[in-house]
Amino acid sequence: MKLPHDQFCVLPWLSLETSPTGTIRPCCLALDEIRDDTGEKFNLKTATFSAVQSSQHMQDIRRQFLAGQRPATCQRCWSEEDSGRTSKRMHTLDRLKHVISDHEWTEDAKPLLFLDLKLGNICNLKCRICGSWSSSVYATEQLQTVPVAEKKTNYHYVMLRAGQWPRESEVFWHELERHLDHIRYIEFTGGEPFMIPEHFDMLRHLVSSGRAGEIEIHYNTNGTHFPLDAEAIWQHFKTVEIAFSIDDLHERFEYQRTNAIWAEVNNNIEQYRLMRARNPNIQLQVCSTVNMFNVLYLTELSTWIDQQGFDFVYWNMLHEPVHFSIASLPATAKQLVDDRLRAAQVSSFHRREFDRMIDFMWAGHSLDADHIKEHVRWLDRLRKQNLAQHHLEMAQAIGYA
Repeated sequence: MKLPHDQFCVLPWLSLETSPTGTIRPCCLALDEIRDDTGEKFNLKTATFSAVQSSQHMQDIRRQFLAGQRPATCQRCWSEEDSGRTSKRMHTLDRLKHVISDHEWTEDAKPLLFLDLKLGNICNLKCRICGSWSSSVYATEQLQTVPVAEKKTNYHYVMLRAGQWPRESEVFWHELERHLDHIRYIEFTGGEPFMIPEHFDMLRHLVSSGRAGEIEIHYNTNGTHFPLDAEAIWQHFKTVEIAFSIDDLHERFEYQRTNAIWAEVNNNIEQYRLMRARNPNIQLQVCSTVNMFNVLYLTELSTWIDQQGFDFVYWNMLHEPVHFSIASLPATAKQLVDDRLRAAQVSSFHRREFDRMIDFMWAGHSLDADHIKEHVRWLDRLRKQNLAQHHLEMAQAIGYA
């Protein structure tokens, strides 16, 4: 694959990410949603893929990459690369190299090969590192604190309604059908994809049309669901990657991912392992998002990961919400994390990842501890939980205990 330079990203040419609320970005880490020529955000209730791809917004991003520049909207990748980590940009190049042909790169878009589909914000969990834009349960919980007269103008209500776009838009499904002949890789993330039946309807259509064998699928799932009918569908696809979002263990896992039950998730993972044994096209992965709640316990988490026989392990750095990112921790807490991660007795793979986490953390701007505590305390009160119960060291480090 020939690229103009070594900091080039192919995603603005051949990919789109649909957000849980119906807006569109070049990828899931881009800071800015794509806007039309009037400055309005494109929305998938009405927008066509072609209009989005040919917009001035996207042409500007492509022009910057062609000129060897670092687009500002890609700052999250640049920050990870500057700390020595493998960014989304780099990972995608490796992941899609076998389906990207060598060709000339101009300001014009290419046929869509990759879709990152977040088909609404339906989810059964209300994870601490998530929000109303990506979880209907989180939004519903937050709305319980809002006076009745203010509910329909409240941010959380707006997000709850916006997350219903896939069930309200005929344009999107028609657009999807028009582009499926070119698509070779689809990611389904959340919300929780296994709670969104429309995506299974889409996969059945691909099977019946004879296109499934050319397409690779990737899921990010919270692990609380085991779809009984999925195996009969998945066995027709070229590859099916199922990545479990596991950020911690036991009670700390349940604190971070409220409504999840650790024992049930482990049982589901075992069922997926049995499915993998029956279907060589299925791969199991883990995606662990490093944040202030789990960063002191990554040694335990990495040991558990090593015991599971996953086909791929990805340490993901939390960028948003910024107040829960390890890059935002006060200096005293960062030093505690630094000492803990440097002393960790882990494999060479995890060692490299831990060292890069440390660099990422110190490169970030520390927030005032009171600001961080305010967000932790809000959720603790709402859910009748306490950070100090299972996260005593971090609670002490930010002055919460």
